[in-house]
Amino acid sequence: MQFLEHHLIYEESFWGHDVRLRHITQGSNTLVVFFPGQNYSCELPVLHYAVQSATSQGMDALILEYGYQSARVALEREHRSILEDEVLQTVRRWSEGYEQLVFVSKSLGTLLAGYTAKHLSNRNIRHLYLTPLDSTLTYMQHSAGMVIYGTKDSLFSEESRAKLVSCPDLKIYKVPEAGHGLEISDPRKSAELMSGLVEEYIRFFSSLVEETYHS
Repeated sequence: MQFLEHHLIYEESFWGHDVRLRHITQGSNTLVVFFPGQNYSCELPVLHYAVQSATSQGMDALILEYGYQSARVALEREHRSILEDEVLQTVRRWSEGYEQLVFVSKSLGTLLAGYTAKHLSNRNIRHLYLTPLDSTLTYMQHSAGMVIYGTKDSLFSEESRAKLVSCPDLKIYKVPEAGHGLEISDPRKSAELMSGLVEEYIRFFSSLVEETYHS
């Protein structure tokens, strides 16, 4: 049995503050990279339990922070390309030596995960898209894995949802009544919802472990 090792990594950023990455290792040949939302860190429930689910299935994890987040400033539109490049270079550097990559992303992170995968086209990458944006659809159409969204998410339109049928390699999981945070107003129902999400996470990661084992 492998023990989890937690590594803190600090890297320079355009925004003048070092970003803090967390690298959780246990000797796996699969690295799961977590791309947080614009204002939704990996310490918050939707991503926190995804990290726990991945490591419970024996996978290594790389948990990202963005430069503007560490600097505690807003992301300006004109700096978007800088963020894309910083994230790409970080993932490229820390994914060396892994046979398989899994990108778990939320909201803005779904765009960054799609961009990164596009520029790592020689790598074996699966995606878990959480609450994607309409503009993520371009990337999802060329992805394999799973997408999870709430039926009351105003940032993912009915038009985009309908187009998901043209993504045959993506399994779709709809969360009834949930908004962009994958929460609902009733706290008890939100807790039940999160429990259901964790089950989906574990099924997703365990299926990848099975695929790797039988390949």
